[in-house]
Amino acid sequence: MSSKRSVQGVWLIEKTTGRNLIARAYTDIEIDMDLIAPFLSATHTFIDKASNESLKTIDTEKSRYVWSANEHLLFVMVVSKRARLPHMRFILDFALNEFMRKVVPKDETVESLLNQWQGVSTTFNDFAYFVDELVEQYEETDECLVAGKSMDCLEVYSHLIRAILRVDISQNERKEIASKLKKRLESTIESYQFLQSIPIDEYGIEILSVDVYNVSYRHLRNGLEELLKILADVIRSNVSKAKYREMLFEYAMPYVKRDIDRLQTYAILDDVIRYLF
Repeated sequence: MSSKRSVQGVWLIEKTTGRNLIARAYTDIEIDMDLIAPFLSATHTFIDKASNESLKTIDTEKSRYVWSANEHLLFVMVVSKRARLPHMRFILDFALNEFMRKVVPKDETVESLLNQWQGVSTTFNDFAYFVDELVEQYEETDECLVAGKSMDCLEVYSHLIRAILRVDISQNERKEIASKLKKRLESTIESYQFLQSIPIDEYGIEILSVDVYNVSYRHLRNGLEELLKILADVIRSNVSKAKYREMLFEYAMPYVKRDIDRLQTYAILDDVIRYLF
């Protein structure tokens, strides 16, 4: 699994006292997990009373604090800016409901449970392990979903690029185009360094070699768009209009027609219209 985690830390806090029921760090975040709990509780209470609104998120420069609360408990998660907020809220709400359902004895209230609690950090270890597992499942599943989306997008661009490269030219002309393309890409690679790992020669452009686990989807998508734009321009500038048109309508557009759903899903159809015509 990638080291780029979405969830960095979690707190379950008693609202009135700021005591931690659980505090879990999943990365090397520079936060004292115990000291920050009263601050989080006080911040939530202040916003709640001062504005008559329930605090949902607070953004810092690099992270985001996401909140879920009931009358007695405050569940807070610190996540990366790339994390999906609806997913984070679901995890918090689900875990908080599970605490109320499974940890609070049926013959007690959460208030009576907290009144009896002596503040021993290990009291709620079983629930802490449950939260660990919940977070880990999310990290694995979410990474697979994002990687799958990236791979699917990569495959669409690969088909499109292969279709463009079927333009009817000689091997020497292909070498020349590959050389010009690499030259044109030099400045683009400064912004999209993953493009540097893509083999480009007279035999083609092998974009499927990109490791989707090490490139964010948005960065991948934007970099591939730049590659397509530059490739189309280089081809158009170095072949006759007749050959370019033949490539477009014999190979590129038939592929677009066959796979139009995926091209629309990843907004690549817009790229085709902008850069190939």
